[in-house]
Amino acid sequence: MVNTKDTFEQSFPVFDYDDFLDRIDGDVDLLKEVIEIFLKDTPGLLANLYSGIMSGEAEAVERAAHTLKGAAANISAKRLQHLSHHVQLMLKKDNAAPLESVIGDFEENFKKLDHVLRGYLVK
Repeated sequence: MVNTKDTFEQSFPVFDYDDFLDRIDGDVDLLKEVIEIFLKDTPGLLANLYSGIMSGEAEAVERAAHTLKGAAANISAKRLQHLSHHVQLMLKKDNAAPLESVIGDFEENFKKLDHVLRGYLVK
Protein backbone atom coordinates (compact mmCIF):
# COMPACT_ATOMS: atom_id res chain seq x y z
CA MET A 1 0.00 0.00 0.00
CA VAL A 2 1.21 3.51 -0.81
CA ASN A 3 2.07 5.67 2.17
CA THR A 4 -0.07 8.67 1.26
CA LYS A 5 1.21 10.73 4.18
CA ASP A 6 4.82 10.71 2.95
CA THR A 7 3.83 11.16 -0.68
CA PHE A 8 1.60 14.17 -0.07
CA GLU A 9 3.85 15.83 2.51
CA GLN A 10 6.80 15.70 0.15
CA SER A 11 4.96 16.71 -3.00
CA PHE A 12 2.37 19.31 -2.06
CA PRO A 13 2.25 22.29 0.29
CA VAL A 14 -0.51 22.43 2.89
CA PHE A 15 -1.41 25.90 1.62
CA ASP A 16 0.06 27.85 -1.30
CA TYR A 17 -0.45 31.43 -0.14
CA ASP A 18 1.18 33.03 -3.18
CA ASP A 19 -0.92 31.00 -5.60
CA PHE A 20 -4.13 31.81 -3.78
CA LEU A 21 -3.33 35.51 -3.45
CA ASP A 22 -2.43 35.67 -7.13
CA ARG A 23 -5.73 33.99 -8.09
CA ILE A 24 -7.72 36.60 -6.14
CA ASP A 25 -5.70 39.52 -7.51
CA GLY A 26 -4.04 40.31 -4.19
CA ASP A 27 -7.30 41.07 -2.36
CA VAL A 28 -6.36 40.27 1.25
CA ASP A 29 -9.88 41.03 2.51
CA LEU A 30 -11.30 38.49 0.06
CA LEU A 31 -8.61 36.01 1.13
CA LYS A 32 -9.76 36.29 4.73
CA GLU A 33 -13.42 35.99 3.78
CA VAL A 34 -12.85 32.88 1.67
CA ILE A 35 -10.69 31.29 4.38
CA GLU A 36 -13.41 31.87 6.97
CA ILE A 37 -16.02 30.21 4.75
CA PHE A 38 -13.68 27.30 4.00
CA LEU A 39 -12.96 26.73 7.69
CA LYS A 40 -16.67 26.83 8.50
CA ASP A 41 -17.72 24.43 5.71
CA THR A 42 -14.88 21.93 5.52
CA PRO A 43 -15.51 20.01 8.76
CA GLY A 44 -18.94 19.05 7.41
CA LEU A 45 -17.40 17.93 4.11
CA LEU A 46 -14.87 15.83 5.98
CA ALA A 47 -17.63 14.33 8.14
CA ASN A 48 -19.51 13.33 4.96
CA LEU A 49 -16.35 11.76 3.55
CA TYR A 50 -15.62 9.81 6.75
CA SER A 51 -19.22 8.66 7.02
CA GLY A 52 -19.20 7.40 3.45
CA ILE A 53 -15.92 5.59 3.98
CA MET A 54 -17.05 3.95 7.21
CA SER A 55 -20.38 2.87 5.74
CA GLY A 56 -18.82 1.65 2.50
CA GLU A 57 -20.95 3.95 0.35
CA ALA A 58 -18.71 4.57 -2.65
CA GLU A 59 -21.07 7.10 -4.23
CA ALA A 60 -21.13 9.20 -1.04
CA VAL A 61 -17.34 9.01 -0.79
CA GLU A 62 -16.96 10.08 -4.43
CA ARG A 63 -19.33 13.01 -3.96
CA ALA A 64 -17.62 14.16 -0.75
CA ALA A 65 -14.12 13.74 -2.20
CA HIS A 66 -15.09 15.66 -5.34
CA THR A 67 -16.60 18.53 -3.33
CA LEU A 68 -13.64 18.62 -0.97
CA LYS A 69 -11.19 18.60 -3.88
CA GLY A 70 -12.93 21.61 -5.42
CA ALA A 71 -13.08 23.53 -2.15
CA ALA A 72 -9.40 22.86 -1.51
CA ALA A 73 -8.46 23.86 -5.05
CA ASN A 74 -10.35 27.14 -4.66
CA ILE A 75 -8.11 28.21 -1.80
CA SER A 76 -4.88 26.56 -3.01
CA ALA A 77 -4.86 23.93 -0.26
CA LYS A 78 -2.74 21.73 -2.49
CA ARG A 79 -2.23 18.78 -0.18
CA LEU A 80 -5.92 18.43 0.66
CA GLN A 81 -6.82 18.83 -3.01
CA HIS A 82 -4.49 16.06 -4.10
CA LEU A 83 -5.42 13.78 -1.20
CA SER A 84 -9.08 14.12 -2.25
CA HIS A 85 -8.14 13.37 -5.83
CA HIS A 86 -6.22 10.30 -4.63
CA VAL A 87 -9.40 9.00 -2.99
CA GLN A 88 -11.30 9.50 -6.24
CA LEU A 89 -8.64 7.52 -8.11
CA MET A 90 -8.81 4.73 -5.54
CA LEU A 91 -12.56 4.51 -6.10
CA LYS A 92 -12.14 4.41 -9.88
CA LYS A 93 -9.72 1.52 -9.50
CA ASP A 94 -12.39 -0.20 -7.39
CA ASN A 95 -9.89 -0.22 -4.55
CA ALA A 96 -12.20 1.01 -1.81
CA ALA A 97 -11.02 -1.45 0.83
CA PRO A 98 -8.06 0.64 2.10
CA LEU A 99 -10.01 3.91 2.18
CA GLU A 100 -10.29 3.76 5.97
CA SER A 101 -6.53 4.22 6.09
CA VAL A 102 -6.76 7.70 4.56
CA ILE A 103 -9.03 9.10 7.28
CA GLY A 104 -6.02 9.76 9.50
CA ASP A 105 -4.26 11.50 6.61
CA PHE A 106 -7.25 13.79 6.10
CA GLU A 107 -7.51 14.55 9.82
CA GLU A 108 -3.83 15.35 10.14
CA ASN A 109 -3.81 17.43 6.98
CA PHE A 110 -6.86 19.45 7.95
CA LYS A 111 -5.44 20.09 11.42
CA LYS A 112 -2.28 21.55 9.84
CA LEU A 113 -4.27 23.46 7.23
CA ASP A 114 -6.62 24.89 9.85
CA HIS A 115 -3.64 26.13 11.86
CA VAL A 116 -1.98 27.71 8.83
CA LEU A 117 -5.16 29.36 7.56
CA ARG A 118 -6.09 30.80 10.96
CA GLY A 119 -2.69 32.49 10.97
CA TYR A 120 -3.77 34.52 7.94
CA LEU A 121 -6.99 35.60 9.64
CA VAL A 122 -5.12 37.49 12.37
CA LYS A 123 -2.78 39.39 10.03
